[in-house]
Amino acid sequence: EETPKNKYYASGFRIPANVEKPEWWWRTLSCIPYLIALQMSSTGYYLDPFIQKFPFFQNLIFYIPGGVNRLPIWFPMLYCYVAIVWVVKNKDLPLIFRFHVMMGMLLELALQIGGTLGMYYWTGVALAYIFTMIMCIRSALLGRFVSIPLVSESTFIHSLFSLGGFQRPF
Repeated sequence: EETPKNKYYASGFRIPANVEKPEWWWRTLSCIPYLIALQMSSTGYYLDPFIQKFPFFQNLIFYIPGGVNRLPIWFPMLYCYVAIVWVVKNKDLPLIFRFHVMMGMLLELALQIGGTLGMYYWTGVALAYIFTMIMCIRSALLGRFVSIPLVSESTFIHSLFSLGGFQRPF
């Protein structure tokens, strides 16, 4: 059942409906977490063996993620901590921005979970990850919430509840 102010997921969790489009700068800022997640991910390394088989795409590897891996080892932990404490849990920031920050972090963590099975499997995972990020960037630019099963609900739970304890969302 859907009301004008809330959208219900199959689990019964409700989120606020998009009543109006956020300002352009919030939509643009909402894309940054996905770009950071792409750079922090290892998708470039997963695609490298596949791309080497096709000489036409060999220069593409320089534009594929992994650049943040050149930063100090503590950077991803600092980024996640700062993003959660100062952005996701900050009620003064718009929910759409907090949602997209948490979604970028959860998708990046989902990519890190798992073992190594084979070049074609990881190539598929890397391409699916990149296309998912592009879909998330599109939703952020349009000022919408992206709907990915389980991940979207987890993102809303993280962005609606504060650190001091659970509060009922809306």
